[in-house]
Amino acid sequence: MRRRILFTIVFCLFFATTSSIECYTGTDTRCMLAPDMKNCGSGEVCRCVKYRFKCTKDDQACSQREQATGVTKWAYSMISKNLCNRLENVLIGISNVQCCSTNRCNRPDNGKCSWSQARRRLLRKFTDILSFNDKY
Repeated sequence: MRRRILFTIVFCLFFATTSSIECYTGTDTRCMLAPDMKNCGSGEVCRCVKYRFKCTKDDQACSQREQATGVTKWAYSMISKNLCNRLENVLIGISNVQCCSTNRCNRPDNGKCSWSQARRRLLRKFTDILSFNDKY
């Protein structure tokens, strides 16, 4: 009986660990590593994605100059597997869609995000403190 309970606990922990994914979020070099996610809505499996998009008027991910000139930028995000399969749409300016299912697989090609390392460390520590308080 104890073996069966132990096996069930180990299996559940393993499954919970492998079903979450860690992805980069943001645009171009203004990105950061998001916390592990397990659910992308209605029980959907999450996927990391990176794609190119063209800046348009009132696009909050772009500066006014980028909007005016129609600059093309990289975007990094986490979305459901089903949406990832339907994302590429040249008519709305989305191209080069790359969906993947392993941790940090949508890393920027140059490997860098410009949001300061110190800021990320501080945010991570703050998040860890809050998580610690929730657990106990």
